[in-house]
Amino acid sequence: MMMLRVVAAVCLVAVSVAQDSRTIFQFLQDDPAKYSRLSELVLGAGLAAQFQSTDSLPITLFAPTNAAFDALPLDVQTAIQTNVTLLRSILLGHVSDETILGFFIRDGLQKSTEAGTFLNFNSYANGVKTVNGAPLGTDVLLANGVVHTISKVLTPVDQSVSEIVSSADPEFRDLFGFLVLAHLYGTLSTGGPYTVFAPADSAFESVDISSLVMDIPALTDVLLSHVVSGAYWSAGLTDGMRLTTLNNKTITIHTTSGVEANNAGVTTADIGATNGVIHVIDAVITAF
Repeated sequence: MMMLRVVAAVCLVAVSVAQDSRTIFQFLQDDPAKYSRLSELVLGAGLAAQFQSTDSLPITLFAPTNAAFDALPLDVQTAIQTNVTLLRSILLGHVSDETILGFFIRDGLQKSTEAGTFLNFNSYANGVKTVNGAPLGTDVLLANGVVHTISKVLTPVDQSVSEIVSSADPEFRDLFGFLVLAHLYGTLSTGGPYTVFAPADSAFESVDISSLVMDIPALTDVLLSHVVSGAYWSAGLTDGMRLTTLNNKTITIHTTSGVEANNAGVTTADIGATNGVIHVIDAVITAF
């Protein structure tokens, strides 16, 4: 019975998504308004033959748009233009040697890339599916694989949530110290995936820090009230969504005016970590 369901699902996908006779590279070149930057970089990295070949097994390309490349910091844009090794690594970090169709993506799915990095997929209640936080475009079935359009460049991530907090001085100086005091630094280094609503240092100005430092259980409770199990990138956050924290409190998301988590506004979203995602907030969450 299970096999019949799988076969039926495959047939449904095959019927609903028509295959294009072009190769991946031809597809990119035929839409310069969207993919001219990617096409140029593929040529520069010497990967055009791979994206053009129909002799090997199909691949899946997560294709950043021109706007995605334009949004990269200028130093990163310069680096990939001048360092072919880095360029190849980043581009191959968008390629899987498996056929990945949106229909079959489930929350928590992980696939490796041809650069040796990982693609982490999430599927949310609003119907959005993401890869490393980037919403996935519709499947485009081509002669030598599948293309999904994405709105950001997938750059390598090699730091855990804790490591990002410890290295983002001075933005998270207070948060880093509190994590160490509460013995949570290790938890956010190795566990997960987690979503952390991380108060910037300025957020602690309205909190009685001295009393928290003297009461470690209370400090731990405050910190755990900012951590949710699972990776909730901004694309998956919807108005009225309720998230349960690690200490069983509830964070309610509001999106009518920016993104808010209870009483705190999100100032910077979607900082990716090896074990989750960080959203920087402008207040310590106290209203539950």
